[in-house]
Amino acid sequence: MRRLSIAAGTAVVLAGVGVAASSVSAHPSSHAVHVKTRHVTTYGTILTTSNGRTLYLYTADTKGHSHCSGSCAVEWPPLIVPKGAKVSGVSGLGTIKRGHKRQAALHGKPLYRFSGDTAAGQVRGQGEDGDWFVATPSGAGHARPAPKPSPTKSSPPSGGGYGY
Repeated sequence: MRRLSIAAGTAVVLAGVGVAASSVSAHPSSHAVHVKTRHVTTYGTILTTSNGRTLYLYTADTKGHSHCSGSCAVEWPPLIVPKGAKVSGVSGLGTIKRGHKRQAALHGKPLYRFSGDTAAGQVRGQGEDGDWFVATPSGAGHARPAPKPSPTKSSPPSGGGYGY
């Protein structure tokens, strides 16, 4: 039996379109695309590929269906699961149909990478277009950065210089 994991820097062919994305490399053990968790201080615990590349959710997607294709899928490469492989690593992982392929999904919501993330640990796609957010293990929502504290307002000086 072979173990399949995501390898960075190679290409996947998606519905006849070359997409710069994670591909699959063979390792001994079992057929699987492994998803990991990573703690990022600003965003909490997020999902990544086995090589540490951040995974994202798209707010326009519905359970079981991707609404990202064409040029969208070039910028946001879907996490494709090879025939015969399983998705493992986090509870709630599975796949959805994507044309003649299968895409990894969390609780039925498709998972993607961002072409602007060029190395492990990057989260450059967070909040992109107001629709893309890093995936969290719960899948209950999208991780958003903690709100920045608002500056404290100082009271105006007494006397105010109005001649009173």
